[in-house]
Amino acid sequence: MIKSSIRKSILQRRLALSKSIVSSLSKSIQTTLIESQYFQKAKSVAVYYPIKNEVKTDMIIEACLSSNKDIFLPRLDKQQLSFVSFMPESKLIENKFGISEVANPKAALAKQFDLIICPGVCFDSKKNRIGYGGGYYDRFLSLASYNHLGMIAFDIQKIEIIEKEEHDIPMEFIITESGFLN
Repeated sequence: MIKSSIRKSILQRRLALSKSIVSSLSKSIQTTLIESQYFQKAKSVAVYYPIKNEVKTDMIIEACLSSNKDIFLPRLDKQQLSFVSFMPESKLIENKFGISEVANPKAALAKQFDLIICPGVCFDSKKNRIGYGGGYYDRFLSLASYNHLGMIAFDIQKIEIIEKEEHDIPMEFIITESGFLN
């Protein structure tokens, strides 16, 4: 099956989840990440702001802020993904894809992270992922410097196998409501 068909099928499956299921499973997944050594040892964390029933990240952001970790959210500028510093007082705006991002384009840009948490549409047991098709994360990750790279997702997003392409960057770990895949 080609990536666009896989993407459509898994997105439909995820969008069918109720808000209460997404909230409940997200809480479990975020707790597992927050309690992990990846998160506990990190001083700088890059995380996405969820759309389309992705795993929520509110607890991760709050845990970063309460433990004085530097937190970064993605921002799109001219088809280029970057990560900018997020503070409690940061104003968020929606970009052309309906994704919330930090409004201030002069916010601190970062290219070095202890931990990056990626979104994705689906994944396989080899920790390959399929995103939304724009290649934003793969391009960013090929240039960024990071210690650990992970994805948080729901079990229903796991598929048998993803045909990895040359530009695809596999995850170091994936966390679902069932636990760690690493």
